[in-house]
Amino acid sequence: MKYNEIKRKMENYEKLIRNILKAFSKVEFHIIVESTIGKKIIPVDRGNEEDKLLLEDIRTIVDSFAKEYYENPITSELYKSMVGSEKSRSFRNNEVGLFAEKMLPSFFEENKDKLKVIESFERLPLVGYPDIEITHKSGRFTYLEVKATSRRDVGSPRDFFFSPLKNTKKKIKQDAHHLLICFDTYEQKEKEFIITGWCLIDLFNVKVSMKPEFNADNLELYKRENVLIEVRFDKEK
Repeated sequence: MKYNEIKRKMENYEKLIRNILKAFSKVEFHIIVESTIGKKIIPVDRGNEEDKLLLEDIRTIVDSFAKEYYENPITSELYKSMVGSEKSRSFRNNEVGLFAEKMLPSFFEENKDKLKVIESFERLPLVGYPDIEITHKSGRFTYLEVKATSRRDVGSPRDFFFSPLKNTKKKIKQDAHHLLICFDTYEQKEKEFIITGWCLIDLFNVKVSMKPEFNADNLELYKRENVLIEVRFDKEK
């Protein structure tokens, strides 16, 4: 390929990438979900009776969990016993969030007789957004993401992230509310957290930006023409 052709191709790619990044900077979350998954996000309407009762039901479930683990700390040992994970040596807010995600359905069961709108509260399989599917008695749905943090005022772009990949497409099957619960935590001892509060977020208008990532699988990465040096040692027979 001639130099001028390479230069022109590079200029076209640079322009395209700049335009893509600009187009996907600070975009409302509902636009991203609707355009990539094909399902609508329904904003919470505080004037709608069912939505008001939904918020009351969520408060009943989440308050029950939060008060339990305000009085009784979430420890690394408790996390491992309930979540069954030995993979992570660290025990930080991410693990507290996973613990909450695992335990919240049991607090739904404990409070089921008090609830007016929620029919089921199911933790979804597979990794990725969202964590929980709530079914309303009316047949409507709500998707719930669960997070934990010690400092809401300090963060990074990956505090909340969404990848419209295969797992997420399998999970989001309905038009629904999309909400996020964040638990405020305090590490009173090393690897020992208590819940100090929580908040519920409507994700409809939360603005997200795309973080570009380019991928290659092993078949592409280790092509013969890409290898400069290769050394192999045969195992002793």
